[in-house]
Amino acid sequence: MRYALALLVTGIALAATLVLRRDGPTPSFLFFVPAVAISAWYGGPRPASLATLLSLLLIDLNFLEPGGSISIDRVEALEIIAFVIVAATIITTMEALHRALALAESRAAELKRLNEEVGRSYDAEREKRHVAELLAQAREEVLGVVAHDLRNPLSIIITSTDLLLEENLDRTRRTEMLKVALRAGRHMNRLIGDLLDTVRMHAGKFTLDLEDVPVVAIFRQTIETFRPSAEQAGVYLEAVPPDDGVIVRADPFRVSQIVGNIVGNALKFTPENGKVTIRADASGNHVAIHVSDDGPGIAPADIDHLFDDFWQARRNDHRGVGLGLAIAKGLVEAHGGRIWCESAPGRGSTFSFTLPRALAATQSSRVA
Repeated sequence: MRYALALLVTGIALAATLVLRRDGPTPSFLFFVPAVAISAWYGGPRPASLATLLSLLLIDLNFLEPGGSISIDRVEALEIIAFVIVAATIITTMEALHRALALAESRAAELKRLNEEVGRSYDAEREKRHVAELLAQAREEVLGVVAHDLRNPLSIIITSTDLLLEENLDRTRRTEMLKVALRAGRHMNRLIGDLLDTVRMHAGKFTLDLEDVPVVAIFRQTIETFRPSAEQAGVYLEAVPPDDGVIVRADPFRVSQIVGNIVGNALKFTPENGKVTIRADASGNHVAIHVSDDGPGIAPADIDHLFDDFWQARRNDHRGVGLGLAIAKGLVEAHGGRIWCESAPGRGSTFSFTLPRALAATQSSRVA
């Protein structure tokens, strides 16, 4: 294509010169110089050289005396030399321009690449800084929550211990102070356990000891554990057990922790003379356990945050560290189930979760 272009523009230069010569004298090299320039710019040095040689041949044959001959005199030789010099200058200049253009495009592409790398680096650095700020904020939030929730029972223990040191304290009062300190210590132990479970979940170091667990046994243990606190709060705790043959494949300790977190949460928010109900239903390969209460209900905008770490603390609810539901969610998902909440303000709440149903002849196993 490049050589065909050189031939084409040279032929056009010849035709233009022949046409103009009919009307009067026209310089022989007038249109051949642009032909060489066009060939050099679009074709390169070699097509331009072809155009130069072809132009010389056509000029000599058509416009130099004697016509139709390649013989030249001294003046014509000087004209040819001048044309060759001009053509060589054009070819060299065009080649230099091409190289300069290629270099400029290369530098522009390199500059664009560097700018994009700098932009990506800046965005990455900004993202890292943002993540670091979020981590720092979360760390401060966790420390604040832990400090607040551990300080209260610790203060109770210290106060109770100070009272126990009084020599004149009667036996009944001393026993009450010991029970208060014991409850505070257990509360601290539960908070610390929740924090450790959260850390293990985030670190991927959480393990389950799976075995076949009857749902009836889960309900019976839950009622035995929470009936005293329910009676003390004036809340009726009811369990509606499924058939005796309904069994889940789960870690019994972790399941009791899931149910305990949800039921404890329900009792905490259910008013006096209210009711908390536990029921279950089996469907396919899963068993769903539901915990319903007569509490104040939950706003739709808050339901999405129920299972977030420390959510209660962020909502200025200091009745708990705010990890119970988050831990329950992690434990349920570790079993391959899911957890959700259905609630509306003034209509109470129902927390539900699923566990895998046990198959026949299963054996105990340990999974990470």
